[in-house]
Amino acid sequence: MKINDGGLGKILGIYKKQGIQPSKPDKAGEVKGAAGRDKIELSTNAQDFQVALKALGQVPEIRVEKVEELKAKITSGQYNVDAGEVADSILDGLFLDKRV
Repeated sequence: MKINDGGLGKILGIYKKQGIQPSKPDKAGEVKGAAGRDKIELSTNAQDFQVALKALGQVPEIRVEKVEELKAKITSGQYNVDAGEVADSILDGLFLDKRV
């Protein structure tokens, strides 16, 4: 996509025809004299999602206790993997990916 100032000039020309002058930003980036301000309202679902996402960010990515437990089982020879369960999990993952 090519962006040039030709389109911007046309847009500014339309505003000038309507008598609208672009406002200059203040020191802090605020526009003085703006007829209305942009406003964002988040839905309840979006607010709930933000709370959940923030809580998820506080959960550690690696559960150290679980890793240490598995390491101990592997070292002692007590960790046995059922090949059938592994295969089922792999196939379930493949089918899930195709559905999504």
